[in-house]
Amino acid sequence: MKELYLQYIDYERNVLNHSQMWESRYYMLKKLYEFLLFTKGRDFTIYDIELQDILSFITKVKTTPITTWHKVGKYPSPSAIYNYLCCMRMFFKYLNLRGFKLKLNWEQIPIYNCPDKKREPMTKQDYEILRQAPLLYAENELEWIRDQLLIDIPWETWLRRAEIVRVKFEDFHSSNRQFQVLVKWWRYENVFFSESLRHRVLDFENELKKKYPFTIWTYVISHIRVRDRGRGMPPEKASTICHKYVKMLQEKWLLNKNITLHQARHSFAMRCVYSGLSQQATTQLMRHKDPKVTLHYYHLNDTWLQGQFDMIK
Repeated sequence: MKELYLQYIDYERNVLNHSQMWESRYYMLKKLYEFLLFTKGRDFTIYDIELQDILSFITKVKTTPITTWHKVGKYPSPSAIYNYLCCMRMFFKYLNLRGFKLKLNWEQIPIYNCPDKKREPMTKQDYEILRQAPLLYAENELEWIRDQLLIDIPWETWLRRAEIVRVKFEDFHSSNRQFQVLVKWWRYENVFFSESLRHRVLDFENELKKKYPFTIWTYVISHIRVRDRGRGMPPEKASTICHKYVKMLQEKWLLNKNITLHQARHSFAMRCVYSGLSQQATTQLMRHKDPKVTLHYYHLNDTWLQGQFDMIK
């Protein structure tokens, strides 16, 4: 099993581009491996793992006090348990996709509702305020254009944080206003974009090539500073940039709540609904396999519902 979870960690780092998240996943899977060594012995294989083993491991995690210096004596939070369960599901789903015939069905691993994961959609006003933040706080012109695109791309498309940083300049060279991007589990999905977004990205590419003609610019969201100039940015760094602007706006009393890049994805789903698109079309645009997942992104307000009510004959 050790070789398999190390291969999965390599997949997290190199394919999903989770440059920081893989460390916590490695720690979780290592703890699971040590738990199974203790309970099943050194001769166990990946085919011997059952659902009860995963549940026993989660129970042990819940009841074991934390030993790190800043949380000594405390127990893992519901959010931490949620992350453990997600990690277990993703690892065994990865093995299933690789063709391993296991006793354990990854879909049987439960996911408890985590209150920390509930997100509200980003409003149009919040989007406009956040989009103006790079103009006020970015260190140079190229950075504020890049950071505006970091906010614009998830607002105008369905892309998640990890997929935003995989968008390339060459994707916008096509005139048919669509390209493919690598998403979870080695799947490529089509992305549609507006003509205005295309012009903004191409103008940004021209500005970069004009100022740094000897640098190869591949990704739209790239490092601009000297040490890492031209390198693609990890998803965690993109989130850090957004979080930095939110904190600055809150300090200036221009914003009174937290905003994340993923909330723009919720807003995209809501704009699809308010524009009159069917749930089937919204599910396809969001690239969800299960329509029930799309319903999680619906945050219908009473004004729109009243308008729908008035249409009843």
